[in-house]
Amino acid sequence: MKKLILLTFIFGFLISCESENSKKIEPNMEFGGWSGLTSDSSKESMLTRELMDNYIANKFEDSASLMADDGNFYFNSNKVSKEEWVGAAALHHSLFDDISNSKIQPTNVTTATYDNGSVWSLAWFYWTATGKITGNEIQIPVHHAFRFENEKIVDVYHFFDPTLLDAELATSQK
Repeated sequence: MKKLILLTFIFGFLISCESENSKKIEPNMEFGGWSGLTSDSSKESMLTRELMDNYIANKFEDSASLMADDGNFYFNSNKVSKEEWVGAAALHHSLFDDISNSKIQPTNVTTATYDNGSVWSLAWFYWTATGKITGNEIQIPVHHAFRFENEKIVDVYHFFDPTLLDAELATSQK
């Protein structure tokens, strides 16, 4: 009898555990739904890597089709047009040699798909290059954030300290 009661208890416990685990968990939107899933191999992560590879190869204009024409593009707190954002790559290559996003460490690219529906591809890396005028090698920590809608980049935030880049630009204009 004790074995039957114990087996009934264990069976009931297992069933209750299964039904708890099989319930669909609804996203918590109390704080905006900024929980979600991340992936380093999503379509958006791959598109971000393609964009970064094109930048390094000085073929950044090939990535313009990935960006919405009416998107929001920022260098730090400065809003720029899509054309200015894409054109900055050519300026960098006119000022620097040996541009790399992975000389110090591999680039970290991951995409977050949030409960609120937003999809952001994020990249962290050290940008390194050698100034064509000064010969100085510089290293700048960089963070990119790209918001995607329908596999198009609609928002870009590019955060970095421009001091060393601006110094090379100023030297080239003397």
